[in-house]
Amino acid sequence: MKRRERDFIALFNALWYQDFPVIPGHEDLGRRAVWTTHIASTVKKCSDLMGLFTCFESGGRTDAVVQNANRETWAKVEWEWYQPKNEKVNEIHKLAAAYEQADAFIFIGYSRPEHHAENLAKIKQTWGNLDRPLIVILVTFSFHGKQRRFELVQTHYIKNGSHKQVRKQPALPWHVEGTKWAALSNAGATLDLSEGE
Repeated sequence: MKRRERDFIALFNALWYQDFPVIPGHEDLGRRAVWTTHIASTVKKCSDLMGLFTCFESGGRTDAVVQNANRETWAKVEWEWYQPKNEKVNEIHKLAAAYEQADAFIFIGYSRPEHHAENLAKIKQTWGNLDRPLIVILVTFSFHGKQRRFELVQTHYIKNGSHKQVRKQPALPWHVEGTKWAALSNAGATLDLSEGE
């Protein structure tokens, strides 16, 4: 795995928590448009920190294209609300069809735990033995009523027919133990940040 790919993975997983669009106890308030915006914002922040540019809805209507200062494409990025196993999800096909147009490809999607193996199998089958990397970031979720509740962010790396999971973390910031988000979300927890009287 190349440095730029590792950098993007680390940055995306860290910046996923920044400006998080829902708060503890109201996880069900997020809608598809909210998460689409959050993903786009996170991708742009990653690109900015890597010294690259993000162009949205370009390059054959790709969700995002990440370019260097010479307008050379480093990565094409697609995201989708529906699970990859769904027949109407064609984002991996779009990325595979453009595989000579970038150094790396990134797919960000969602997966129910009981469908996770099937979703990954569909992605791997579609990407096949292509010799350029596909970074797959899947947010696992369960349903509470009709609302999604996010569980984990899992990052996978697929290239030359091989696949490995490279990272896994809680999807909700307040589930990350030892963080300020977890401390602030604990029932009855208060933090006294005053200097005193």
